Amino acid sequence: MIEKLKNKLVPKLLALFFIVFELFGVAEIMSIIFWQFDLPTTDYFYPVLNSLTILFVVVLVIYLKRIRPEMFQITSLKPLDYLLTLLAFGLIYAYYGKLLFVGANPDFDLVFFRHSPQAFLVALQPLVVGPILEELLYRGVLMTSFFEKSKYFLDCLLSAILFSFAHLLSYGFRLDLFEKYVVVGLILALLFRKTRSIYPSILVHMAWNIYLSWHLITFVFFGQ
Repeated sequence: MIEKLKNKLVPKLLALFFIVFELFGVAEIMSIIFWQFDLPTTDYFYPVLNSLTILFVVVLVIYLKRIRPEMFQITSLKPLDYLLTLLAFGLIYAYYGKLLFVGANPDFDLVFFRHSPQAFLVALQPLVVGPILEELLYRGVLMTSFFEKSKYFLDCLLSAILFSFAHLLSYGFRLDLFEKYVVVGLILALLFRKTRSIYPSILVHMAWNIYLSWHLITFVFFGQ
C-alpha cells in the first residue's frame, strides 16, 4: 500500500519541483552566480543561461528515460504521426501567425549582439534549447505525472495552462496572450498525447519559434 502510494506521489512531486525550478529556480541560480563571481551581465548572461538550460534538459532526459523510455523511440512513429506534426504546425500558423514571443524575448538582444559571436548564443535559447526544455517539462514530465490519458483531456489542459502561464510570468498577465498560448500549448499537448513521442512536439515548437524570428534571423546572421 505504501509502495503503491509512493509510486504515485513521487512523480507528481518531482513534476512540481521541475516546474517551480524552471519558473523560478533557474533565475535564482543565475542571480547567485552573477553575484558570487561578479560577472558582467552583458558578456555572460546567455552563456550561463544556456549552460543551465542544457544541464536541466539532460536531467529531464535522464529522468524521463527511466520512467517513460518509449517517448524517445523514433522508430515507433507512424506515417500518421508525421502528418499530425505538419497539421499541428499548420493549425498554429493559420490561427496565430501574429503571435509574438513573450518570455525571454530575444529580439532586442539579437540586434544588440548582431556583430558578435554572442548572437548565436542568444538565438540558441529560444530556437533550440528553450523549446526542447519546455516540451520535456510541460509535455513529457507533466502529462505523464498528472491525469495521464484522462478521458476528459485534463492532462492536455493542465499542460496548456501552465505552459501559457510560464510565458506570461515575467511580463504581467494579458488575457489575449494567455488564451493564445493556451491554444498553442493545447495543440502541442494533443500532438504529444496522440503520438506518444516527444519529438513531434519539439519539432513543431522549434519550427514555430524559428518562424516567429525569421526576419530577425535573416537580418542578424545574413544581413538581409
